[in-house]
Amino acid sequence: MLYAAAGVTDLAASGDTALTAGNYDRAIELYSAAIDLGFATDTIFVNRSKARSGKMLWDDALLDAEKVR
Repeated sequence: MLYAAAGVTDLAASGDTALTAGNYDRAIELYSAAIDLGFATDTIFVNRSKARSGKMLWDDALLDAEKVR
């Protein structure tokens, strides 16, 4: 997998940086990679939901928000 070498924690941190910078596409990509690697935390889903909201992907954002416990 492309991102496996980077480490899941690095993916989440890089996603946070991208989200803060308003780079929603990159943030979604990084958070999705972390989730695919089995690092599906509430924080990852919340932040991916925020990034999807930033792109006005309302349905996808809602799906992520509903995964938060």
